[in-house]
Amino acid sequence: MQTTLINKGHDVKTYSVRETKPDSLPNADIYIFSSPTHIGGPPGKMKKFLKKLEINQEGAKYTLMTTYMDPKSKTLQKMEELLQPKGMTKVTDGFSIKVKGMKGPLEEGYEEKLEEFTKKIL
Repeated sequence: MQTTLINKGHDVKTYSVRETKPDSLPNADIYIFSSPTHIGGPPGKMKKFLKKLEINQEGAKYTLMTTYMDPKSKTLQKMEELLQPKGMTKVTDGFSIKVKGMKGPLEEGYEEKLEEFTKKIL
């Protein structure tokens, strides 16, 4: 996704919740929050980050991405619930990619699905 966005002329910066404070994200055209699924939801660090997130940008927009093994995963829903009170606008439904094992590989055809998702958010 990052490469696709850069190839289309967009500036992309990536931040890790392990290394970034939730009140220090710069203004952006769109925030893409991405997380793996851990026991049916986002990992603790991601939940904590989203709970404490402070975006002081009028009209801030976002979308969500996740990976999952169990199709019953509630990661996107739980992330959405944490972001709803932040006053941001969701630009598209979240995106999920199936992982076939604890460390991969990703589902077949994920590149095409990711390309379609990228088109939706642009």
